[in-house]
Amino acid sequence: MSFLWKKRLGDSASDLLKHYYADILRRPEMLEALHAYDKAQLIMVAESGRAPKTAIKKLTKAIAGMERKGVVAEREALWNVIHGGEDYLRQKCGEDAAGWIHLGRSSPTIRVVATRIAFRQKLLEIMDSNLALRRAMIRLAGKHLKTLMPGYSYIQHIEPGTFGFYIMSFVEPLARDFGRLKNAYENANISSVCTGGGYGVEFDLDIERLDDLLGFETEMWNSRDSIRNYDYAVDAYMALALMHNTLGRLALDFLIWHSQEFNFIRLPGRHSITSSIAPQMRIPYVLEFVNGTSGLITGRLMEMLSVLKTASDQLEAATMLPAEFWTCCDESGAAIEALVDCLDEIEVNKKRMAEKAQAHWVQATTLIAYLVNEKGMSFRVAHQILSVIAQEVVDKGLPPADITVDMVEDAAIEHTGKKIGLTEDALKHTLDAWTGVEGRRYRGGTAPDRVRDHIKAAKAACTGDTKTLKALARGVERAEKKRDTAFDKLKAAMR
Repeated sequence: MSFLWKKRLGDSASDLLKHYYADILRRPEMLEALHAYDKAQLIMVAESGRAPKTAIKKLTKAIAGMERKGVVAEREALWNVIHGGEDYLRQKCGEDAAGWIHLGRSSPTIRVVATRIAFRQKLLEIMDSNLALRRAMIRLAGKHLKTLMPGYSYIQHIEPGTFGFYIMSFVEPLARDFGRLKNAYENANISSVCTGGGYGVEFDLDIERLDDLLGFETEMWNSRDSIRNYDYAVDAYMALALMHNTLGRLALDFLIWHSQEFNFIRLPGRHSITSSIAPQMRIPYVLEFVNGTSGLITGRLMEMLSVLKTASDQLEAATMLPAEFWTCCDESGAAIEALVDCLDEIEVNKKRMAEKAQAHWVQATTLIAYLVNEKGMSFRVAHQILSVIAQEVVDKGLPPADITVDMVEDAAIEHTGKKIGLTEDALKHTLDAWTGVEGRRYRGGTAPDRVRDHIKAAKAACTGDTKTLKALARGVERAEKKRDTAFDKLKAAMR
């Protein structure tokens, strides 16, 4: 039972209370964050001269002892997670000394400050994973600038493209995800220290010093807002869920393409299984998990939004939000690590992709473009001529290679009453799917030079985002060094 409750309640905590109040928060990330806050709090109280020197000396010795033995191990052994630091100090130093650590704090203050610190670290890790994934995609796309394949809509052929172009279509949403993750980081990195019960404190404490020691870069204006509103946590969930929604869609595409009917790609054996009854099967099982992770994370986002439908001062979200986020981060890290490995080692069946690109009328829009550009037709007139052709040949299963000039001319006469003047060479050139790829040379198009430009820009974006990530990480590292330096100075003064 928590030492705080004995005088007031005189009863042991129920299993449910133990689970949600303590057990689900007993994670290394949270324990380390709590310790960082306790350590910074002690430094601030000591520097302010608020506590007796004898108390500071005892507390400093106890904190140093915890660090020697291992912060996580020592805190894991304590029943109370949020007040574990004070409980530990109480056992080592007595209540008169340990009580000073709680100056200007409350349970919500401690919980939210530690959660913000822990979320901050997790978001740095997720941003790093995001960059690793984008780089893997860029590497893969660079190898397949001229790997012809059909483009799809509703899993039907629509226009010609390349595998490199397709892969690069996932890089941009991931780049936007990085921006969302950075925004979530900035919202998590708002200070919630010295808020008391949510209405400020009555003590003249050096709040800015605490911010500096903990690496918080934005001051709060309203104590109640800073510990009672959890939109910063929802931001993190939403950014992670959006990123994995993109990855789930990619995984499903790959799963379809891995089938015998498509036979476009093949994943490494380490990411596949076989059937217990059908040994011929090679099942890219990791893709199922990548897609499943998307569902799990989105589901937890919905859970958290539901949990937050409370009165504005209820606190169940304060424990449930961070606990579920740790699980999301674990699953995210594993999924992205596996996907990066798949992208680096994937086997692409270029011949099969090219065959399919030539076989099922992705060339239709290229022929429309020819009629617009070379024959001066409006887009809709050209489109309707191809609609006549589609009725005559596509619905009958005839491939583009079987189309003759006469067929196109007949369709033009049926719709417009006059011939086009199409030549055999022009038709042959237009019905080559690669012509359609190269012809889309304008902004956002499939032409290899356009994709090459995109890759160059995407690499530059990764470089910029890497600098951003390093700058954020350095801010956290600087705060840690300041804490350690200040604590070493405090230890020396207390000898």
